[in-house]
Amino acid sequence: MASEIDELYLPPPASFAVERAPRKKLEEIQHARLKALLRRAWERVPFYRRRWQAAGMAPEDVINIEDLKKLPVISKKDLEEDLLANPPFGTYQGSFPAVRVQASSGTSGHPKPVFHTQSDWNVIGNFWARRLHAQGVRKGDIVQFVFTYSLFIAGFTATEGAMKLGALVVPTGSGAVTPSERQVRIAKDWGTTVLAGTPSYVLHLADVAEKAGFDLRRDFKLRVTCHTAEALSEPARRGIEERWGVVAYDNFGSVETGAPTFECVEKSGYHINEDGYIFEVLDPETFEPLPAGQEGVVVATSLFKEAAPVIRYNMEDISTLIEAPCPCGRTFRRLGKIKGRTSEMLKVRGVPLYPTAVEEVLERFPALTREYLLVLSRAGQQDRAAVQIECRAGAQQDAGLKERVERELKVVTGLSIEAELLEAGELARHLKVEDRIKAKRVWDRRNL
Repeated sequence: MASEIDELYLPPPASFAVERAPRKKLEEIQHARLKALLRRAWERVPFYRRRWQAAGMAPEDVINIEDLKKLPVISKKDLEEDLLANPPFGTYQGSFPAVRVQASSGTSGHPKPVFHTQSDWNVIGNFWARRLHAQGVRKGDIVQFVFTYSLFIAGFTATEGAMKLGALVVPTGSGAVTPSERQVRIAKDWGTTVLAGTPSYVLHLADVAEKAGFDLRRDFKLRVTCHTAEALSEPARRGIEERWGVVAYDNFGSVETGAPTFECVEKSGYHINEDGYIFEVLDPETFEPLPAGQEGVVVATSLFKEAAPVIRYNMEDISTLIEAPCPCGRTFRRLGKIKGRTSEMLKVRGVPLYPTAVEEVLERFPALTREYLLVLSRAGQQDRAAVQIECRAGAQQDAGLKERVERELKVVTGLSIEAELLEAGELARHLKVEDRIKAKRVWDRRNL
């Protein structure tokens, strides 16, 4: 079974044909693979069979891709409830010969296990190879991975993808495994050309390198950085590119989906590996499909997955579908830049606030790093917002900096937010940037 599926989802250069296939051909591929997926899930994944039966549906009721909307949307909460009812792994894994388990942190705070068969693992590695190749990684590159190697999936599958391209992998892992000072020294001494990690940690490594006296552009051979796990905001992208002298690329996915999308050299949205996934953008209230260009929640279906497939899985991210052709020549549809997560949008004194708005302000002040923590509390019945921000060395001597930052926060967010300026390195230590898998930017204490 594994070899049959593996042969359908190839890495570069064999994947070039499908990446540029006519839309009609891609739709035919999706239709055939969707039918096979639904049959597999009905026969071997009790989680889906129960939900489809409750909705009065069976696989044969899905005649074409448009019929996919007849199936119920699945949420993270649904998976977590299945885990509680069927410990320790739930019934959404199915009855497949799994060889690996990775996990994401569920909304309950407990790890949500996701099984992979050998075929699943091989295919996700191939999709990572597509990502990296589209972003300029080639045979002979030295790729240093600074993702956390843990139950989180990105470090392991990204490594597989780079190896498939013939690149030399340097698996240093996060700062908890290889101290940041040593990470920087390895990148310099070994001639790392590609650095892959979360945006916040790559920016932290820039701070560490400069503190050690290195010139980021002169002393290193980096030309590309590749990111996932955290959103690569445009302020963070500009910070990485300007400081390291590289081209920074973003990738969107999750432990549950694998490696569904990637940016190309155009950096104008995420290409969807449409031979392996069907993406929908739905109205967040009604779950009705929205036309291209209209903003809604992202819902994913993994066509190749055997163990723990996702079928109409609500990723809770806000974006749009882009159907216009990309100048790169790929015919895969694209997903627009992720605006945020439905769970991340905050209401402060009745005003909607995405934490990423704070990053837009930080970029305007060279005296500040990109480390911040938004703290929400309540004084009586009134919401109070403050942001802790890390300064670069000596910046706290600027008596007017705090007032200027607070003024810009009010302009960008429409809210009065107090700025608390901290010494260089203080917030990074508090937030344990060396250890984390992805950045936590909000501490909401209003219900404590």
